Amino acid sequence: MAQSKGAGAVESYLVAYNLASFVGWAYVLMQTVLYLLENGTNLDGIFDRVGYAVIYVQTGAVLEVVHSLVGFVRSGFITAIMQVYSRLLLVWGILYLFDKPEVRASYGLVLMILAWSVTECVRYSHYALTLLGVEVPVLLYLRYTLFYVLYPAGVTGELLELWAALPYAAAIRPTFKAFLLLNMVNYPPVLYKLYTHMIRQRRKVLGGNSAKPTAAGAARQPAAIKKKI
Repeated sequence: MAQSKGAGAVESYLVAYNLASFVGWAYVLMQTVLYLLENGTNLDGIFDRVGYAVIYVQTGAVLEVVHSLVGFVRSGFITAIMQVYSRLLLVWGILYLFDKPEVRASYGLVLMILAWSVTECVRYSHYALTLLGVEVPVLLYLRYTLFYVLYPAGVTGELLELWAALPYAAAIRPTFKAFLLLNMVNYPPVLYKLYTHMIRQRRKVLGGNSAKPTAAGAARQPAAIKKKI
């Protein structure tokens, strides 16, 4: 009985975490789209509008490393660190640190924010609903299809941000610039690993090249979610 209550408490916590994360990213996405509709290509105020929200919401993802460490989810601890690390570097080591228009008012920033926020809105809402036992086939399909476009878009935005920060990093310390360059060089193999992993996951969940979720894929989905939260 005690074990059952403990499992129920963890599941309730994970539902709350995923819902809170969805709300945070939905706010970022909404504010970004509104800013672009209001200001067009003038990006001078985009960071003031959503920059700190992106930093704080993304920092909340550190909890996903904790979830893996304490066994709340079955995703690998090292994998969780890898996924969170690069974004924390971008939000704290680039966006927060460098108050420069090339960094905070760039197309790279917009591309990065849009790719991140769309990805996370789909991911967190999908996880929360799955934990609640609610199946939304369209959301399931988007979760395992949008990455084809959003992963390359997000990586492009991230690399543009890192590139824009290089001169300012060098002004602080040459080794800082070298550190950022090393991270940039590491992007292609990491992207390849994540991309092929998602393709394999898509085949498991959706069933081959199916254009929509199969009954078998839908039946397997709860187990897959527990591994990926």
